[in-house]
Amino acid sequence: MDFGTTIAGHLAFGLIAFSFLVKDILWLRIMSILASLFSVFYNYIIPPEPMWIPIGWNFVFVIVNIYHIAVILYEKRPVKMDDKNEELYSTLFKEMSPVEYLKISKAAIWKTFKSGEKLTTQGSPVPDLVLIYNGTVDVAVKNKKVAHLKDGQFVGEMSFLTEKPATATCIVKHDSECLVWKQREFKELLKRNPSLYFTIQSILSAQVSSNLVGKNE
Repeated sequence: MDFGTTIAGHLAFGLIAFSFLVKDILWLRIMSILASLFSVFYNYIIPPEPMWIPIGWNFVFVIVNIYHIAVILYEKRPVKMDDKNEELYSTLFKEMSPVEYLKISKAAIWKTFKSGEKLTTQGSPVPDLVLIYNGTVDVAVKNKKVAHLKDGQFVGEMSFLTEKPATATCIVKHDSECLVWKQREFKELLKRNPSLYFTIQSILSAQVSSNLVGKNE
C-alpha cells in the first residue's frame, strides 16, 4: 500500500468524522461527497479486486447528496419581494431561506383591521394566525387590559402552538395592517415542510416566552 492510498483511506474516514462537527447542512453534504469519493478510490485500489458493493453504494450517496445540494442552492437563490415582504423577511424571518419565506407569505393574505375589531375572543376558538405589520392591538383578560401588541408581533400564537381556545381577547386599538394565515391550512403547509415547521414554532415560542417575561416584570 503506497503513501497516497493510505492518505486517501484516512481522508475518507476523517471527513466523515469531521462532518459530525459541521452545523451548516450545505458543508456537511459537500464533505460527505468528498468522503465518498475518497472511499471509492480506496476500495478500488487497495483490494486485489475492486470492492464493487461499497463503491456502488458510495456513488449512490454522492448522487443523493448532489441532489440535496442542488435543492439547498435553489432555495437560497435571490428572489424578488415587495417592500413589505422584504422588511418582514430581513427582520422576523431571516432564519429562513428566501424561497421558504415566499412559501409562507403566499399562504397568507394582507388585511387591514379597523380600530375596535376583535381578532380573538377569550375562550373561543382561534381560526387565524395574525402577524401585525403596522398597528397596535390591545390584549385583555377578563375585560382587563394586560398588554398591547405592535409591529412584528403575532396574535393567536398561543392557540396556534397549543390548539386550545384563546387565552385573551385581542382588540385592534389603531387601524392595523396585518398578514393573516388560516391556522388549519397553514399547519398543513408546515407539516409538509418540517424545517419551516420548526422555524415557525421557534419564532412563535420566542414571542410567548417574551410575553410571559413581560407579564412577570
